[in-house]
This record gives sequence, C-alpha cells and structure tokens, in this order.
Amino acid sequence: MNVGQATNLSQVQPPRSRPSNARPATIQILRWVILNFGALVVTLLLVRFAVTMALPDTQQKGLKALLNVTHIIVWPLGLVAPLNASLTHGLTFADILTLALIIVIWIAALGVVAGWEHEGRRMKSVASGSRARP
Repeated sequence: MNVGQATNLSQVQPPRSRPSNARPATIQILRWVILNFGALVVTLLLVRFAVTMALPDTQQKGLKALLNVTHIIVWPLGLVAPLNASLTHGLTFADILTLALIIVIWIAALGVVAGWEHEGRRMKSVASGSRARP
C-alpha cells in the first residue's frame, strides 16, 4: 500500500443520503389501528370498573362475558399476589394498574407514530428542496 492510498482512507466523508422507507398510508393505518384499539381496551376496562363496583351480582350472561373478556387483559398483573388484593367488590389493584399501564403504553405508541409522521413530512420537505428546520 502506498502513501497516497493510506491518506485517502483516513479522510472523513459525509454520510450518503438514503431514501426514506416511510410510507404515509401505512403510518396512517397504523395510527388508526393504535388509536381505535387503545380506545376499545380502555373503554372495556372502564366498563369493567363500573360493573364490578356498581353491581353485586355479575352472573348475567352479558356481564359475565364482559368480565371474562376483560379478565384476559388484567390476568397477567392479577397473578402477582399483592396486586390481587380486592379494593371494593371485585375491583383489585391489578385492575387499576393495568388501566394505567395501558394508557401509558397507548400514549407512547401514538407518540412514536406521530414522530414517524413528522419525520416523513420533514424528509419530504428536504427532498423537495426546502431547508430542513431543526
């Protein structure tokens, strides 16, 4: 290897530009799914809270089905012994903690998708020739 090749390898070059893999239609569909699925789960858990706190007898067919469906959501935290303690009627600490965790995860997922949308708009404006703002 001669001296000219060694100096050429040590020079820093700017990063190459890469095309964005973002597809606006896919991101919009993902946002719609996250928004609606999160709203459905939170609504089901809130109805579970109302039913367990207000009704002493939940053996009716529709109420029992609702409690069984929402039990699947609460079940993982219900396995932890301290969280399975009953607060009032059938409401447990696991119910409340599950709702809080789902809301935090839901907001975080929506934030990530909003960031992707913002980055897609920024990349589109850079590609069209306008200056990018920090």
